[in-house]
This record gives sequence, C-alpha cells and structure tokens, in this order.
Amino acid sequence: MVIRKRLFARLYPGLSARHEALVAERKRALFRRAFAEVRPRRVLEIGPGPGTNLAYLPPGVAYLALEPNPFFHPRLREEARKRGLALTLLPGRAEAIPLPGESVDLVVGTLVLCSVADPEKALEEVYRVLRPGGAYLFLEHVAAPKRTPLRFLQEAATPLFTFFGDGCHPNRETLALIRARFSRVEAEAFALPLPVVAPHVAGLAFKE
Repeated sequence: MVIRKRLFARLYPGLSARHEALVAERKRALFRRAFAEVRPRRVLEIGPGPGTNLAYLPPGVAYLALEPNPFFHPRLREEARKRGLALTLLPGRAEAIPLPGESVDLVVGTLVLCSVADPEKALEEVYRVLRPGGAYLFLEHVAAPKRTPLRFLQEAATPLFTFFGDGCHPNRETLALIRARFSRVEAEAFALPLPVVAPHVAGLAFKE
C-alpha cells in the first residue's frame, strides 16, 4: 500500500497534465463564480494531491488541505509557498473531516469522489463543515449511462483503476450522490477526449 501511494504521488502530476489542460478554463470560471457568490475566506480542499488547484485561489484566503496521501505533502507545501498562501494540512480522510461544523465557506473537490472509500459519507462531511450559504465546488469524471458500451468498459476497468489509481472508480454516479445531499446543485455535464473516463460533471452545490 505504501509503495503504491508513493508511486501514485510520483506519477500523478505528469499523468494529470493533459486532463488539467482540458479543464483549466472550466475550472477558472467555476472558481471565479464561487468567489463572486460566496466570497470565501476559509477554503477547504479535499484530496488536493500536488496542489493543482492552488493556481485558481486568490491571495489572502486561509487554505486548508486534507490530503491522505503523505507523499503529496512536500509538493503541496511548495506550491502553497510559491503562491503566497497560508497552508494548513489536515490529517484524516474526507469521510471524517477534522473540523467543526459550519466552519468553512467553500469546499473544493476535483477528481476526488471517484477514489474515496465512502462517497456518501464524504459528502455528508462536506455538508457538515460548510456554513449556510457556503458552496461545494466539484469537477469529477463519472459513470457513463447504464447499458452503454462505455459503461460496460468502465465496469470492467474498475478493478484495475482502483488498484493502480489510488482507489479510483470510473463507474460512480457521482452527480446523483451530490444531488441527494444538496438541495441546490448547479452542474454541467460534458465529455473529454479520454478513454474510459470521458464523461464528466462540474459545478457548485450550495448549502442553504
């Protein structure tokens, strides 16, 4: 397990570069909208990995990061330092966020609900720590429609993805889980030119 986590942390930045190039403009627009509507001062990111999303944060926010893979921590610290962001690294997992209820303004999660052990519990925790009026910013690859060739491929590929991708499940119906927890969800479905994980969703879920 430790060797897999170390290898994933080493390989992920390079493997994710193409994906980031494909979604950068969409992310930029999402972050702009979130900061305009929520005006967050405390931002929590679950599963930040090497800190890719720090590029979308303005200076001055209090940035809390919950990253269970410790081999990402050195790069995450360096990215925060370069961007002048005060970083607080939190221990634990998304299913048990070590923060009081209603203590953050914005939660960010991109390409993370595919790999948590219990996505429903993780979303319960996201909802719990958000203040009323706060938002959850998400961008995830999701399951293709049932009984389609791509969905069959996703189901077949899931064991391999889970083993080599630090728990990644390409067959999760993530948007349905988000809608089940949040009453106000503004989301966009789109596809990327990627094998297996082409279907994506992105948007904001608000705690009212």
